[in-house]
Amino acid sequence: MNVFREAGYSTRANQISSLDDLADATSGQQHWDLLLMAEPPEPLSHSQIFDYINQKDVDLPGIVLAIPDDQTDELSLMKMGARAVIPPGHDEYLLTVALKELEDLTVRRHHRRMSVALHESEKQRRLLLDDQVDAVVYINHGRIRFANTALINMLGLPEEESPEGKLFRDLIITKDQQDVEAFLMGVEESGQALAVIQCPLVAHNGSEVPVSIVISPTSFNGEFTLSLQIRLNGEKGEQDGVEKTLEKSAPDPETGLFNRKLFDQALAIAIQRAVEGKGKSTLCFLHLETLKATHEQHGKEVSQKLFKSVAKKITSHLDAMHHVTSMGGANFAALLQEGKEQGITTLVDSLLAAVTAEYTVIDQHLLPVKLSIGAVILSDTVSDANVLTDQSRQATVLAQKQGGNQLCFYQKRKACPVHSVEKQLAGMVSQAIKNKKIRLSFQPVLSLAGSAGEYYEVSFVLTDTEGKEHEASEFRPQLEKISLWNKLDRWQLIEASKALVAKRKEGSDTRLLLHIGGCSAKDDTFIPWMKVALKAAGIPAGAVAIELSEQNLARYSEVIPDFFKSLKAMGCQTVISEFGCSLNPLEGIAHLDIDLVKLDHSFTEGLSGGNAQELQKMIQALSQSGRKVIVPGIDTAAEMTPVWQFGADFIQGSYMQPPSESMNFDFGADG
Repeated sequence: MNVFREAGYSTRANQISSLDDLADATSGQQHWDLLLMAEPPEPLSHSQIFDYINQKDVDLPGIVLAIPDDQTDELSLMKMGARAVIPPGHDEYLLTVALKELEDLTVRRHHRRMSVALHESEKQRRLLLDDQVDAVVYINHGRIRFANTALINMLGLPEEESPEGKLFRDLIITKDQQDVEAFLMGVEESGQALAVIQCPLVAHNGSEVPVSIVISPTSFNGEFTLSLQIRLNGEKGEQDGVEKTLEKSAPDPETGLFNRKLFDQALAIAIQRAVEGKGKSTLCFLHLETLKATHEQHGKEVSQKLFKSVAKKITSHLDAMHHVTSMGGANFAALLQEGKEQGITTLVDSLLAAVTAEYTVIDQHLLPVKLSIGAVILSDTVSDANVLTDQSRQATVLAQKQGGNQLCFYQKRKACPVHSVEKQLAGMVSQAIKNKKIRLSFQPVLSLAGSAGEYYEVSFVLTDTEGKEHEASEFRPQLEKISLWNKLDRWQLIEASKALVAKRKEGSDTRLLLHIGGCSAKDDTFIPWMKVALKAAGIPAGAVAIELSEQNLARYSEVIPDFFKSLKAMGCQTVISEFGCSLNPLEGIAHLDIDLVKLDHSFTEGLSGGNAQELQKMIQALSQSGRKVIVPGIDTAAEMTPVWQFGADFIQGSYMQPPSESMNFDFGADG
């Protein structure tokens, strides 16, 4: 478990010793993400475990931790269903494989959720289309995938005669069939955003029905299709509607730019075509670097004219099949119908030469033009337009850093190793300490039994160089085992002592829960220093409870018993937090002198939805062992009620009060 926790992952574990255990774990509301298997206890076997998972169709990737031998070779385990076989002790190998499996599991779960959502969306769309006044047909590869009631009525088809599955060309008069079919196939192959044709259809009685057809790409039942909106000819209103549709889809006559909505539609179509392997395209982000200086030197009017002039040059140089839009500020986006890196480079190089080679004259000002362009090629793995835009923007920043007037392609960064993440976080914390960008926060811990003491848990918030705030809990698991955290623990205790002294002068019996890192627990100088610090502040040791996580209990199991004994000898209370995530949590604390146990937040996730059985069992087991229980994460009254009924001693959460910069909670009013 520590392998995952030290990599920054919050984990819960459940030990399986029998098929009944496995059935209980997989049939409850808890969705487990990974099954780690050593040698199963008799009479359980790897084969039985995998057979059960396969029979029940549980999506639970299994990794076997074993050294393959003649009896259980790697191939046979993989055939049973193992995703990997890893020798024990190869922690980095385990972490790498497990994270890949978790990524794949996330994708599969997302796919299932989206499949359900798509099915529901298609049901709703069919209902809406059947109420549509205009006739609507969806076609794919020339065949009708859906036709609404309006089309059936328009052609006078019998209700029992559905056109679905038939060729659309069979509805067109004979002389136009070949031309229209070829045109539709061309639109489908090119992914053209919008087109209009006029041709007569053939009614059930053989008469001709003159119509205008507005063609636009869409999806239906998860496939790329063409949507045909069919309107009768002859009425001015109908013709005006077609003309307005075409007018809205045309680029701006002054700049050649498409409006953002149409550009987004074209990008969505390009993504869908890329996913289905129907052709790649490329999203470019173009930044006009000289616009800001022009605005500062010559004013808004000149800079706006420069922007429009550059826009016209860009759109004039590119073919009409490439879409360009304004992204606000000094930025453009271009959707290029080219999916090969060499072809994109050639196209963009010629664009840069055409746009930036000469100065542009605006109101007698000779203005330079400098463009930085970032590109990302759409592949069959993309699905999110916002992600693509961010990636192309990142590539543009790289082009700027390299001097501008050039193209850079987006390069996917490799996942940072755990140590690199730790180094980055440690740098952020060090910078915050140096710049004094750390402040304490206090959250009340409310007694359900009417305790006289007023407890607050102390934490801190730091502000990074970009002004973003980070709670200590976000990075504590990765950093609390290094010496830097020892420095933070001492700073936190000194600053919290100052606040506690001021609070206790008001006459209240206020006590603090101070979470420290494992590094301090193994530091022989910490407790002697702490005695001096508390004495200097005039704070009794009984007003301070020292809190260590269950993770650190496992990590420093040899030193923590003595550390807790020393704390108790001082008069401090002892607390284990983030409790209940290890394989045998109660056994882990059986030999320790602990006053309070604070459960992990995961026990209260989904509590208001009725998922309370695990929480109830844990509270009862801890209470029977003589430990007082703190239940965190109480955000609603509905969550507080069962916790009170289960016999918890303390609760904590935003329902009472979120973390605050001061100890100002009214215990009397809520007690």
